[in-house]
Amino acid sequence: MHKPSSLKSTVIILVIIAAALIGYFYYEGSAPSASSSLLTASANPSASGIGQQVLGLLSQIQSLRIDTALFKDPGYLTLRDFSVTIPPQNVGRSNPFAPLPGAPASPAATTAGH
Repeated sequence: MHKPSSLKSTVIILVIIAAALIGYFYYEGSAPSASSSLLTASANPSASGIGQQVLGLLSQIQSLRIDTALFKDPGYLTLRDFSVTIPPQNVGRSNPFAPLPGAPASPAATTAGH
């Protein structure tokens, strides 16, 4: 007679083997024959799906109609541009971390050179 722990481990092993067999037959089932109607001309099925998405988006873009009546509306025509021009500014130093000219050298820089 088996001990309860060995019976439990045997059942677990059998369940794992059964799951592995089911997974194997599910994913590695028989390959479709050459006369199968499910075959596609594309070697890469994801490329075909991406192509279909691009064509769908292109047809959506082509079907867009923009109503230009807004630009003839009196409220839109009364709008004025109050933007302010920003004058050009000095860029600054080419190396912001370089020591300032004419400034005394820091103690850390003088001791590092010795």
